[in-house]
This record gives sequence, structure tokens and C-alpha cells, in this order.
Amino acid sequence: MFNKNLIWFLMIFSSLLISQTKITEVTDVSPDNSIKISYQLDEAKKFGEVIKLSDDIPFGTAPDWSSTLERQIGGMAWGDYDDDGDLDLATGCYFSQSYPPIPEYEVLIYRNDNGILTSTPAWISTDMRSTTDVKFADLNNDGKPELIAANGDQSFVPSVIYFNGPNGLSNSPGWISQDNNWTVGAALCDIDDDGDLDLAFGNQGNTVIPTKPICVFYNSGGTYPTIPNWLSADEMITNSVAFGDLDNAQIKYSFVEYFGDGVRHVFPLRLYPIYSIDTVLVDDIPYHSYCYDPIGGWISLGTVPQSGFTIKISYRYIAKGDLAASKWVNYQSGVYLNNNGVLNPLPNWTVGNTQSQKGIAWADFDRDGFMDLAISGSSVQTVIYKNNNGTLIGPVWTSNSVNPSAQELITGDLDNDGYPELAVVHFGTKRIEVFKNRNGILDSDPTWIYIAGSSATSISFGDMNGDGYLDLAVGTARTPAVVFLNQSSVIPVELSSFSYTLTNNDVELKWATTTETNNRGFEIQRSVILSEAKNLSWKVIGFVKGSGTTTEPNSYKFVDKNLNAGKYLYRLKQIDFDGSNKFSNELEVIIEPPNEFMLEQNYPNPFNPVTRISYTIPAESNNIVTLKVYDILGNEIATLVNEKQNPGRYEIEFDADIYSLSSGVYLYKLVSGEHTAIRKFILAK
Repeated sequence: MFNKNLIWFLMIFSSLLISQTKITEVTDVSPDNSIKISYQLDEAKKFGEVIKLSDDIPFGTAPDWSSTLERQIGGMAWGDYDDDGDLDLATGCYFSQSYPPIPEYEVLIYRNDNGILTSTPAWISTDMRSTTDVKFADLNNDGKPELIAANGDQSFVPSVIYFNGPNGLSNSPGWISQDNNWTVGAALCDIDDDGDLDLAFGNQGNTVIPTKPICVFYNSGGTYPTIPNWLSADEMITNSVAFGDLDNAQIKYSFVEYFGDGVRHVFPLRLYPIYSIDTVLVDDIPYHSYCYDPIGGWISLGTVPQSGFTIKISYRYIAKGDLAASKWVNYQSGVYLNNNGVLNPLPNWTVGNTQSQKGIAWADFDRDGFMDLAISGSSVQTVIYKNNNGTLIGPVWTSNSVNPSAQELITGDLDNDGYPELAVVHFGTKRIEVFKNRNGILDSDPTWIYIAGSSATSISFGDMNGDGYLDLAVGTARTPAVVFLNQSSVIPVELSSFSYTLTNNDVELKWATTTETNNRGFEIQRSVILSEAKNLSWKVIGFVKGSGTTTEPNSYKFVDKNLNAGKYLYRLKQIDFDGSNKFSNELEVIIEPPNEFMLEQNYPNPFNPVTRISYTIPAESNNIVTLKVYDILGNEIATLVNEKQNPGRYEIEFDADIYSLSSGVYLYKLVSGEHTAIRKFILAK
């Protein structure tokens, strides 16, 4: 009887638990309609779960932000759409024959407010066209990014552009293509090297016409023609496209300068793809705490520069780029070379197989100066082809993913060590995988794995909280979008020593650091101790520039000259680029009164017209001190000092022009009580 009652109780309890957890049978379809999957959606796990952590990939165990809307997200991009100096997140939503259906599929932007995205969209497009990819780009060189929505479905809905202007980003498109394609991927580059960004679309057909050519629109005056200027000669099923420079023949230098306003930490880099960031100077001090997206057109600093500070950025970008395209089954992924501003109509290099590949990106994984090519796929592993002085060889690296069904891949330097990591999003397994780059060699097994709440569709790197490290945004086929913050530890300004040496009446301060982050420099402060109660009044006596961000030890010094006898306190005020600061410990320095009367030789000597005269008054002296200048005949010319002075060392400046003196030999005489001293000096004009 006991066992039957226990079993009955457990059955009722289990049914109650199940009833409290909403389980729904769903069917998801990928943005390009190539993958369809049915599964049970657990409402309790709609934000997903991290199943593999690593100290080498700086993302945590759970998302740090999520949206409230549930949409089918085809593409994601970070950009400063409202020009307030931080990164907002755009999501392009698509329509499919999913179940239960999601009828809304606008383009959405989640605004960044002080490092946190709004949970509901702050900007919503007025149209719905089934978006598979989105890109921010400043097309008309006004400093404000436009939003490109690459669209496509069975009816070949057109791609569009939402233009930015004085009234902000328009919710209605200002450009509508007439290319009659199902566009799956977009990429930008100054293909013809005329100073603006041109646009490429990777396309596929529908169930009636399955293949389509790649198309390119050339930028003309800040907009594009609605009919493509260039079409590839081959028609196929293309998804992702990306620009790079295979032979490093078209890498160009650019320099931009901005002025800090105390608010913004994101600054536009108008021309891209970015080959490298060479130098960042904030207030003319090297700055190293930043991140950037090579295909996003922005750089994000780890602190907000103070108002009035200059921000100088030297970088290299790719002009006349070569176009890489990943292609679906029966077609070979390849690279279309750029021939003096015009892409060749057929690929000059192909992978040599017709596997189902989707997702493509250029990056210099081994830092040899040449951009390698990564390609992911469905039912095939992600691979990397090494760029060997302008020739792609390999693959030299292959991932070890479980049941791969890649939608796209992206690259980014997550730990700011100069070696880009690789991230892949898989639709069927809902997996987002990040592969750590270890000095040019990527882990073959994923280093960090996140299982999304529903079929995963899109990923994008950006800096949501403005700490100079790349964060990860994830979009899915029906559950909320999420963001994982980069949890890389911030390197403090760590002071390892602070000391002084005393030479005569000069105090040389010395200090050293072991690490620094965003260190603008050190303000040196001094206070005189007048009594046991101290009653300190700090005075700024100098500033020494810091080293920005570094993990290398650095040494600094500052000399405080010609001090009188007394007790002094010194301290350092370490100041970051954003104005935040902290103080060091205090050093007490005692300068004893001199015990002898001394008049030193002036310096420089000979002089014209200014020189300096130093002298010392001993401790026992308590008299009026006079310092006078005479000509060689003994006629008084000037009285420089005539007052009672405390014991100590003094320095006086003498300007001969004030007294209209001509070249010659002169005398200066110091008198204090019974002490007298005379020296000669020479004025040489």
C-alpha cells in the first residue's frame, strides 16, 4: 500500500512540474530556406545555456542582456545610428513558413543608453520585407551611418537602405533595389577606390529559379543606382560575401582626428574593411585599450576621452578589394579578384569542391601580414585557407564541430592580444561556437559553446558597455536576442614603487608601474608642512605623461628644484583618459637648513640678456639680505633683493635689458649680516 501511494504521489508531482513548464512543438526555417527543423521549445530555457566555459574566452555562463521581443532574426550589426558616441544594435527580421508563425518582421534597432541596450526597439522600420542581413555604413560621408537591409524571399522582395540625416535615421527606405534576387548576404568596400563604399550582394534564387548572380552597386554621390552595375558571369546559390585583399596590393592608409566631448567613446572609421589599426593617440598619448570590427566601420575606446582631448587614429583599409563568396551545394566557394577597380566576372580561385558552405570571412589569423580565408558550412566543418604571400593554400585548419549547420561566421580579437578569434553560429544544433586563437593556431574543438533557446541564426561582435572589449550578440529564429558581455579583466594602474632622492635642495621623485590601463598620466602635487597639525594645502607642481595601456613595467621621474629648508609632502594623482583618478601614498621629505653662507656663480655666464643667480643663507642668519648689481667702476645698477629671508637656498633671475645695459663685465654682491660675497659676470650681446 505504501509503495502504491508513493508512486501515485510521484506521478501527480511530476505532472504538476511538467504543467508549470511550457513545452511547445515548433518548426523553424533558416533565413535562406535551406534548413527546416522541428523540436520541442522549452519556455524555461528560452535564453539558452552555456555548456562549455573557458578562461580563454571571456564570456560568462548566461547572457547579460536580452530583448523582450521574439523575432526571426536574419542579420545583426552594431553601429552608432543616433550619433551619441556608443554602439546600438540593429536586427533584421525575416519571414518564413515556421510554426507557430511569427508575423512581424521589421528591421529593429535597440538603442544603447549608458552601456545598456533598451529591451524594446527604439527604432522600427515602417516596412516589412524579410531581411536576411543588415549593415551600417556611412554612404554619403556625413559622419552618420545609413542602415542597409539585405532582403529576400520566394517573391524576391527588394533590398533597401534607410538614410540618416539631420532628423536622424529615417524609418522608411530611401533606396529600393531592382535586382530581382533573394539576397542572403551583404558586404561593403571601396571597390573602385573613389573614396566611398560600394555594395555587394550575395544572392540565391527561389524554388522556381534556384540560381542567381552576385551583384554590385557602385556608390555615386552617396547613393546607389537601383539596377546593379556589375553581375557575376556565374549564377549559383551564394549566401555570404566578404571583401579582402588577397595579395596586399590595395592596402591604403587613412588618418582621422576627433575631439573628445566627455560623452562618446565610439568613433567612425568611414572606409573599410579595416586591415589594421596602427596608432591611437588620446591627448597625444599612445592608447591601447580599444576594439573594432573590421567590417563595421567603428572603433570603440575603453574609456570616454575628456572634453577637448584630441583622438588621433591611423589605420589601414582595403580599397579595390577582392570578393570572397561562400556557396551552397553543387557550387564552389571562391574569390573574384579585383582588376583595377572592377571585379572579374568569374572566380579566380575556388575551394575545389561543391560542399554546402555558408559563412565566409577574411582575417590574418597567424599575423603574417596576409589575410587568410575562413569558410563554414552545413554538414561540413569550418575550414581556414592560409594566405601564402597572395596564394590561398589548404585548408590548414579544420574545426571539430558536432553536426555543423553553419549560418554565418565572424572574426574578432576578443582578448586584445592581436590574434583574431573565430565564431560560428549553427542553425540546426542551436550552437554558437567560439574558437580561441593561440598565437596563430586556433583550437580545433570549440573553446566556448552556447546553446541558444531556439534555432540560432546570427551573431555579431560589438562593444555594448564601452570597455574596449568585443561583446557577442546572438539572434535566433524565435527566442529573444541576447548579448554576452566580454569579461576580460581590466588591467589596473599598479604602482610598484614611489621614492625620492635629495641632492642639495633638489628633490627627485621616482616611481614605477607594473601595469597600466588608460593612463593619461600623473599629476605631481606638493604640500608644505607648517605645523604638527599639518593643515595641508596641495599645489600642482608638474605633470608626467603615462603609457596608456600596457602590461610592461614603466619608470617615471620628476625633479622639484631649489626648495627652501622645511618639511614637504609629495603625492601622485594618477589620471585616466576619462578624467577618473586616484592618489598614491604620500612621501615626506625634510630639507635641512644650510650651515654656510654661499654666493654661487651665475648661470649662464656669459649671458644675454637673462641669467640666474643662486645663493644660500645659513641657519644662524636672521638679518636683512641684499643682492645688488654694480658696474665695473662700483656704480650701483640694480637692487635684486632687499628683505629679511629665512635660512635656505634662493635663486633670482636677472634681466639686463630691463636696465638697458651694454656688453661688458659687471659685479653682483650678496650681503647678510657679517657675511659678504662678490662675483663677476659677463653680459655678451
